[in-house]
Amino acid sequence: MPRAGLTPATVVREAAVLADEVGYDRLTLAALAGRLGVALPSLYKHVRGVDALHQKLAVLAAAELADVLTTAAAGRAGADALRA
Repeated sequence: MPRAGLTPATVVREAAVLADEVGYDRLTLAALAGRLGVALPSLYKHVRGVDALHQKLAVLAAAELADVLTTAAAGRAGADALRA
């Protein structure tokens, strides 16, 4: 049974924070498990592996970028929206 409060979304968000701290290329499932206070095999209940985690991080980054761009362009039109 997954640890209470630990979901795929929380795993990915914490992985993003860890990647920002140690570098994306140094992000490991073992380091993430330690940070979350779970055994490494427990992470596999939330992500299928490091490749799946990287894919989920890419989706998160794209969503965050879309939010920033949407906010910057809100209420603007044409070239003004592009510059924002």
